Amino acid sequence: MLLLIITCVIFSSVQAINKCSNDEPQVNPEYYLVKKCHRSKLSVSAKANFAKLSSCKRFAREKRGLSFNFSPQVGGEGCLEYTCEVLQCAEISTGSSLTNDSRYDYYSLFGNLSLTVNSTCVPSLGLFYFISKKRTFSESIDICRNQSSVLAYVTSEDKTNALAKLLADVGSEEAYINLKRDNSSDFTASNGDLLECASYRAWAPGHPRKRGKADCVTVTRHRIWRTVSCEEQLEAICEFIPEKNVVRPYLTTT
Repeated sequence: MLLLIITCVIFSSVQAINKCSNDEPQVNPEYYLVKKCHRSKLSVSAKANFAKLSSCKRFAREKRGLSFNFSPQVGGEGCLEYTCEVLQCAEISTGSSLTNDSRYDYYSLFGNLSLTVNSTCVPSLGLFYFISKKRTFSESIDICRNQSSVLAYVTSEDKTNALAKLLADVGSEEAYINLKRDNSSDFTASNGDLLECASYRAWAPGHPRKRGKADCVTVTRHRIWRTVSCEEQLEAICEFIPEKNVVRPYLTTT
């Protein structure tokens, strides 16, 4: 009997490990050239001197920058104090903070600025879009997709707190996020990531509720998660996924 119990425990543990190990490993985010001979005036979170673009990219990743300015010029006429400026946020839509500066090139995780219309930057975390019109969970997914985004992933304390603040800023109580209970009672994101593979939880008292009645998840302005019926009409938060500019090579500014 004892052997059977031990075997079951080991089997369950191996199953859980396999579920998580099947997830694709996190890859380093890629930064894309958005505009040559331009410099963003967004807030600088860190700066340093590097001769190589690859070194500046690595520095930006370490500092959790969403974009950066890099100068390929080293020494000589017009010598710069810093060649690599890491930015907490990224240019959106028309790139209103971009200025002509022949010394720098501007790089971003979000290479196609035309897809980020009406987005809100959460420093070091990403670009988000708030859906104020209340819809069901599946309808919210479609709206995000039409905005070239997905429902927001909220599996860390930083992100939960940041999106709770976003809701408070727009006067909203709660919004759908990218978590839904599947047939096996696991909570899963749309990319297949399992909640059980993350260590952070922010469930409200009494949540998650029983399966079948409340299988979708919201984040509230009070920094907690709630399970609700997927048919309940609520607001939602979309998250833009970093990608290169496949439409046009550079942003056109006036």
